[in-house]
Amino acid sequence: MRSVVCLLCIIISSAIYAQKGLVSSLQEKQEGQGVITIYDEDGIEELVNIQVEVNKRMGGVDGFRIQLYSGSGPTGKKKALQVKSKFLHNFAEYDADMSFTSPFWRVRVGNYRHKHEALPLLTELRKFFPNCYIVKDGNVKMNKFEVIN
Repeated sequence: MRSVVCLLCIIISSAIYAQKGLVSSLQEKQEGQGVITIYDEDGIEELVNIQVEVNKRMGGVDGFRIQLYSGSGPTGKKKALQVKSKFLHNFAEYDADMSFTSPFWRVRVGNYRHKHEALPLLTELRKFFPNCYIVKDGNVKMNKFEVIN
């Protein structure tokens, strides 16, 4: 009986390691690099792929941005455009997003997962925009994860 159980365990383990895709690409040995060993069950890789697709549709994650301007009224849009233009002129390597959520026009920059990551840019921005501050944002666009082989 023990030998049958051991044989079943070996067969199941072999089936798990036979999966191809993200898991197997992470476990491939490359010269000069470390090795990642992943123990998973049948169907886990499919669930990971489903989650990746869901994340793509959401467009962003919870994180932090730096708000340069928030205003309303008849001149709100004009002022937001001026702030965005001033930012892009002085910080050409960054992108700025202008949005309207009634009744406010907002200009926000940066995409940070953690608040402390935004602090260096905030320090630089305060020279041009003394009233800017870090805000929590539920639609922060993050870089795609890359699998390094």
